[in-house]
Amino acid sequence: FVPSQSTSMTLSHRVLNRHQSNTDTASLSKSFPLKARGGGEIADLDANNQLKFLSKALAVTIAAITALKSSLVSGPLGVLSLTAIASAIVTPLTLYRQAYSFSVGYGFSVAAMCLAMLFTFNPSTIFSGSMPNLLALSGVFYGVRLGLFLLVREWTVAGKAESVKKFDKSPPLKRIPFSISVGMFYAFLCTPILHVLRGSGGEGVAQITNVGVTIAWIGALLEAIADTHKFVVKRNAKDNINFLGPTGGVYLLSRHPNYLGEIMFWSGIFVSGLSSFGTQIIPWICSSLGLVGIFFIMFGATKRLDKIQLERYGGQAKYDDWVGKVTSPIIPFIS
Repeated sequence: FVPSQSTSMTLSHRVLNRHQSNTDTASLSKSFPLKARGGGEIADLDANNQLKFLSKALAVTIAAITALKSSLVSGPLGVLSLTAIASAIVTPLTLYRQAYSFSVGYGFSVAAMCLAMLFTFNPSTIFSGSMPNLLALSGVFYGVRLGLFLLVREWTVAGKAESVKKFDKSPPLKRIPFSISVGMFYAFLCTPILHVLRGSGGEGVAQITNVGVTIAWIGALLEAIADTHKFVVKRNAKDNINFLGPTGGVYLLSRHPNYLGEIMFWSGIFVSGLSSFGTQIIPWICSSLGLVGIFFIMFGATKRLDKIQLERYGGQAKYDDWVGKVTSPIIPFIS
């Protein structure tokens, strides 16, 4: 049998069609799992969408940073920018430990705000020794030192970690608005630094700033010395029954020199910004609220601590002698 030309063409077409069918089937069998798992054109489409989303997110982030920086440099939204920075530190720490809102979060948020201001205004001359920079650096020193000290004390002093955990009473979601309000208070405290760095004052700014910077650094160092002295004395205490002190050094100035240092620090910050406020009402209100608030907190804490110490150590010779000698609770020479 010799196939005719038409038959040969028909067979050829069938073989060709079968080959194409097998090829298409093989191609489909290879491409289907790829597409089903997110490969091929579908994967390319998803990747494109993801890239678009990431690029938009990056653009929004850059815009937010730019807006934050621009509002720090000028305009009425500087305090809100400081609040955003402080809240970014305080909120996650408060979610972890509620007590951190007034302790570790307090110190680190102050340091973060001051660092942000330094890198916004004078990134290349941070350590130049100018008074505005020294003012902001005092805040960095104060905040980092305080935050680290409180963490070390919690980790090394018996019972401190447990006492911190006892403050975890509010549900996590309720802590968020609270932490933001606390962050705003810390922003109020740092408002004078912002306006000194803005350099919006007139003649005499440098002289007033010098006074404020000096007071702030003395206060920060005094608090550091007092905290360290008390930590060394009490860290090896076996109980809280017997009064150990400290009773010497800076504890001869007042019974709570660490609180005195805190008040001096923030008073120096406030004084440094006085002539930079000018006629702007926002820095006057925010800075005044911050200073008045910290005074109330420190004097209130002094009264509570004095009461606790009297109830716990009253009648012990060492405590009674020290209280009789150092009559000033917080401000020297003022009983």
